[in-house]
Amino acid sequence: MFFTKSVLAVGGLATLSQAHMLLRTPVPYTSPALVQDPLDPTGANFPCQARADTQFVGTATPMEKGSTQIMAFTGSAVHGGGSCQVSITYDNPPTAASVWKVLHSIQGGCPARNQAGNILPDNAALEGVDNYEYTIPADIPTGNATIAWTWVNKVGNREFYMNCAPVSIEGPEGSEDALAALPDMFTANIGGDCTTVGADSKDILFPNPGNSVETNGDVSAMVPPTGNCGGGAAARAVRGRRAAKFAA
Repeated sequence: MFFTKSVLAVGGLATLSQAHMLLRTPVPYTSPALVQDPLDPTGANFPCQARADTQFVGTATPMEKGSTQIMAFTGSAVHGGGSCQVSITYDNPPTAASVWKVLHSIQGGCPARNQAGNILPDNAALEGVDNYEYTIPADIPTGNATIAWTWVNKVGNREFYMNCAPVSIEGPEGSEDALAALPDMFTANIGGDCTTVGADSKDILFPNPGNSVETNGDVSAMVPPTGNCGGGAAARAVRGRRAAKFAA
């Protein structure tokens, strides 16, 4: 089906949309439920929009090591694009203490390329106008895992989006060392002092995007995040607060 693309000229109005982007491929968990909102700015539902009583439920998508996979979305509130990552953890289920490793980074133009604002008319059911390819490394471990799509939006409030999908990594046995060598997933705007404040209408350059990177647009116009953003700084702050809470 063909959809006419039009964009919201005033970037600030992009935050009014009720059609925020959701991960469509790979197939996400049915629980935690997908919601068309960013993560709570306190990190309360990190990771994957989960809370303390969440049961992770879903059918794993098989992914052969060395294969090329597709990431696709639903929704029209693309917020002018932004920067995304595809990351993995083998923790089942993922928790706030899980370590996520980056498989692929997209700097600019994600989850839509060449968009100045949102796609109009507002449509929560719209199949995303762009898909993205990433490769499952041949040397990471086999087994059940979780793939995460994370997104720092370009236009509007400084937010952090995250959806997750169960997967089964298949093929010859891999190496924990190969997994550990991948960069930590970037997190911002969910606690800690790593933020994208001041980067409205700018694409974020990841501090450590890894070796598998797609860059869309003018790199010189992109900006780094603000604060202590090495590794998953904001996620570590969330983990620290939760550990302190339970130790009290």
